[in-house]
Amino acid sequence: MAEKTQTRRGPLGWVKRHKKLTIFLVIVLVAALVLVNVLRKTDKAAAAGSYQFVRTTVLTKTTLSDTVSVTGTVKAGSSASVTASDSVKTYKVTAVNVAVGDTVRKGDVIATLDTTDVEKQIANAQLQLSDTRTDARKNYTQAVEDQATNLATAQENLDKAQKNYDTLGMDDHYTSMASAANSGKTNREIVTDWYTRYAEEIAGYENTLANLNIQLTQAQQDGDTARADGLQGQIADYTSRENIAKGQCSIPELGLQGFDAVSQTYNKIEQYREALEQAQQSYQNSATTASRSVDNTETKLEQSQREDDTLTNLRTALENCTLTATMDGTITALDATVGAVCSGTVATIQDVDNLTVEVTIPASSVGRLKTGLQCNITSDATDDTITGTLTRIDPVANDSGSFGATVTVNGQDSGLLVGIPAKVEIVISTKDNVFTVPRDAVGTNDDGSTYVLRKTGGEGVDMTFEQVAVTEGDTNDYYVEITGSDLNEGDVIRATADLTQGIESGTSDSDVQMMENGDLYVGDGSNMPASVTVARTDDAGGPGGGGPGGAPDGGPGGQ
Repeated sequence: MAEKTQTRRGPLGWVKRHKKLTIFLVIVLVAALVLVNVLRKTDKAAAAGSYQFVRTTVLTKTTLSDTVSVTGTVKAGSSASVTASDSVKTYKVTAVNVAVGDTVRKGDVIATLDTTDVEKQIANAQLQLSDTRTDARKNYTQAVEDQATNLATAQENLDKAQKNYDTLGMDDHYTSMASAANSGKTNREIVTDWYTRYAEEIAGYENTLANLNIQLTQAQQDGDTARADGLQGQIADYTSRENIAKGQCSIPELGLQGFDAVSQTYNKIEQYREALEQAQQSYQNSATTASRSVDNTETKLEQSQREDDTLTNLRTALENCTLTATMDGTITALDATVGAVCSGTVATIQDVDNLTVEVTIPASSVGRLKTGLQCNITSDATDDTITGTLTRIDPVANDSGSFGATVTVNGQDSGLLVGIPAKVEIVISTKDNVFTVPRDAVGTNDDGSTYVLRKTGGEGVDMTFEQVAVTEGDTNDYYVEITGSDLNEGDVIRATADLTQGIESGTSDSDVQMMENGDLYVGDGSNMPASVTVARTDDAGGPGGGGPGGAPDGGPGGQ
C-alpha cells in the first residue's frame, strides 16, 4: 500500500491562495492609517483653541475726508458728427482719408464725394444766368430811353400849358391895359387886376342899388311920394356910376368894351388854369410811370448780377462734397466706403484727451454738493487714482429721483477709456493731521458730554477701559474727528462705546493668522506677503478699525 505524503504550507502560500482578499485588507489598513492621521491633526487644531477679542483701534494722526461715492461712465469731453447734407446724400464716396483711431484737426478732409453731376448743373445754371443778365441789361437800357422820351413829351406839353396860362394864348393883346402900375406883369396878371378892381366896385354899386330898390318899394307902398322920388333919384345916380365903372375897362384891339369883356377874359384864364393843372398832373404821372419802369428793370438787372438761389445752392452742394472734420479729436466711428452712396453720418469725432465721467447722484447727497469740488476717479482701466472736478449738477431730478452730474477729468493721458464704468469719490471736505475713530466709538453721557473708551489694561475679553472726554469735530459716513486734552497718539480705543458690542471670536495657530486690518490670513505663515502685518496672537486686541478715508478699510489699524 502506497504512503500518502503531506506538504506543509506557510503564510506565503496563504497569500498566494487569497490574492484578492489580501489586496482588500491592505487598502483598509492604509485608509485606517490616513484617518488616524487626519484625526490627530484635527485634534491638534482644536487644541490650538479659539478665543474672543475686543475690536479696538489705535489713535494716529490721519486725514479725515467727507466724501460722496458714486458711479458713472467715462465719456468724451466733446464729440461731433461729420454729416453729409441732404443735397449730397445720393452722391457716391470717391475717397476716405481716415480710419478709426486716427487723430484729426478741425478742417481735415474726412472723405470726398463724386462731384460730376453737380458740376454739370453748375455749368447749365451759369449759362442760364448769363442769358438772364443780357436780357435784364437790354430791358434796363430800353426803359431809360423810354423814360427820357416820355418825360420830354410831358415837359413840352407842360411848358405849352404854362405859357397859355400866363399869356392867355394872345401874346400881342392887352397892351392897352399895361401901365406903370402893372409894368412887368403877365397878361394873366393884368386881366386879373382889372377884373378884381372893377368887380369889387361894381359889386358895391349892385349892393347899394339893391337896398335902394327895397326902400323905394316900401315908400311906394306907404304912399310916401316925396321919399319915393328921392330914392328914384339915388337909384338913377348909382346906376350911372355902375355903367361908368363897366365902361372904363376897354380893349380896343378886340373890339370889346367894358367890364363884360374883362369878365369873359377872366373866365378864359380859369380854363387855361385847369388845362395847366392837367398838364402838370400828366407830367407827374409820366415821370412816375417812367421812373417805376426804370426802377423795375434796374432791380432785375441788379438781381441778375448776383447769383440766383439755384446756382448758390449748387455751389454749396459742391462744397459739401468735401466732408471735413468739425473739431479736433479722434475718429471713433466711420461709416464711409469708396464707391458706396454716402450715408447721413460719415464719421464720429470725439475728444478722448479731455474726458468726463457722467455720474448719478442720489437725492440724499445732492444737497451737500456743489460744482468745483475735487474728485478721485478709479476704474479697471488703470491702477492709478485720477483726479477730477465736479463741473455740472442737473437742477432737476430724473425719473428715478436722482440727479445727473458731470465730473471733468483733470489733465490728459489719464489712462481712462471712453465707455468704461468708473467709480468717483467726490471730496466735500478734507482735514489733515487729526485723530479719528469709528463713529460708534464715541459715546454720549446723560448730560450730553461725549467720550471714548481707552484701554487701561488686560487682554482679550478681559480688557479694561476708562472714559476719556472728547469733543466731536468733522465727520463722514464712517469716522468722526475727536479732540481732547487727554488724548495721545498710540492710545488704544474701543471700536464701539457700547460695551455689549464689539466682541468677536477668532482662532490662532500656525495656519490661521490674525492681521492688523482685522482680516484672517489662512496658510503657511512663512509664505505670507511681506506687506501684511500680523497682530500678536497672544494679544487679544484683535483686528483694527477702518480708516477715515470714507470706507471701512481706509484708516488706522487696530491692535
